[in-house]
Amino acid sequence: MNPFLVLDVSVDATDEQVRSAYQILLRRYPPEHRPHEFQIIQEAYQATRTAADRLQWRLFHVQSGRTGPLETLENFAHLPGKLKPPGAAAFRSFLRGCANATLREQSK
Repeated sequence: MNPFLVLDVSVDATDEQVRSAYQILLRRYPPEHRPHEFQIIQEAYQATRTAADRLQWRLFHVQSGRTGPLETLENFAHLPGKLKPPGAAAFRSFLRGCANATLREQSK
């Protein structure tokens, strides 16, 4: 499932645009009447709620399987259309977060 397609937002959408699209879909598919659609919409929103979540999804879900950061950047170089690679600062921040999480796990 591609959460950007479910919510009908671009990959460079802002938090406000994602939330607005989510609220529109909730009005169209209320959980009381369409529980299956609601669940799909809910999962898509959870995957794209913040800029960090959207970056993480873009980095690791370009293909059907998960790949590492270097393979993902290489794949971005070959993608046509609207998809653009993340900025260096955002990518560096994401990698720093991964490294910090790994260090916390190892120190336990």
